[in-house]
Parts: sequence; structure tokens; C-alpha cells
Amino acid sequence: MTRPHYLSIVSILLLALTLSACGFHLRGQVNLPPEMARTHIQGLGQYSDLSRDLRMLLEGSGTEVVESAEQATAILDVVDNQAFRRVLSVQGGGKVQEYELIQRLVFSVRTTDGRVLLEPQRLELAREYLYDRNDPLASGSQEAEIRTEMRRDIAQLVMLRLQALGSDGAD
Repeated sequence: MTRPHYLSIVSILLLALTLSACGFHLRGQVNLPPEMARTHIQGLGQYSDLSRDLRMLLEGSGTEVVESAEQATAILDVVDNQAFRRVLSVQGGGKVQEYELIQRLVFSVRTTDGRVLLEPQRLELAREYLYDRNDPLASGSQEAEIRTEMRRDIAQLVMLRLQALGSDGAD
């Protein structure tokens, strides 16, 4: 074994040891409370992108997402879901130069017998982007990509809140 090859193996092992010591782990199955074994998502259209993202993440964590509240043991209630943009800066002549995209979500979780598992939680993400008036198609595409990323990020944030709820009794 050559010396550079040996050093790269040692470096990789040290990196793995360091990451495991700091508590880092890859995203995987989230531990959710047992009351969420069969969850209904309320307040979003069944075929909306955010509903699809939440469904995929919940199912990936072992939760069965059901179509009606009658079949559920818990309800993830989306109280408010807004996506909007606002002007951040303008050039001379009043031309928009920069936008801010905002994604806001308010949700709560309760059991079907009315017990609150998670009080209403407000999540908000904001991203900025430059608008190129000479290439509006590219700017529109950039905005769509950022919105998709923000929607996925907000779904991940929901799962982090649910994971914290699930780990409260586990420690």
C-alpha cells in the first residue's frame, strides 16, 4: 500500500469518527409519536405539491397517511399556507431588480379524540433572487426552482418539529 493511499484511508476514517462523535447522522426515518401511526393531512389539497411532499416524508418515517379523518389516529392540520413575493430593490426608472420569495406555513397536530399533540407552529422561509428583465424566462425558471426548494425545505422543517415531538418521551 502506497503512502498517499494509506493517508487517504486514515483521513476518511478520522472524518467518519469525527462525524459520529458530534452526533451527525444522515437524514433517515424520523421517530414520530405513536399517536401519528395513521395521520390525515387536513387543510391542503390532496394533490398539492406540499401535500405530496409531506405525505412522502411521513410515509418514509413509517406513518400511514390516510385520506379521511375517520381513518386516522392523528390529524396534521395546515391552518395557513402562503407563498408570495415582494420587491426588494428597484433600478433607476422603477424597474424591479431584486425580489424576495416568502413561504409561510402554520400547522398543528391533534389526535382524533381532540388531544393536542402540537400547538400551532409557524414556519417561514425567505429567499432573495435577482430579476433579469432582459431574460424574463430564465428569471421565471429561477423563481420556480427556488419555490420548489422552499416547499421541500418547509416540509422538512415540519418533520423536524414532529421529530422533536416524537423524541420528547424517548429520552
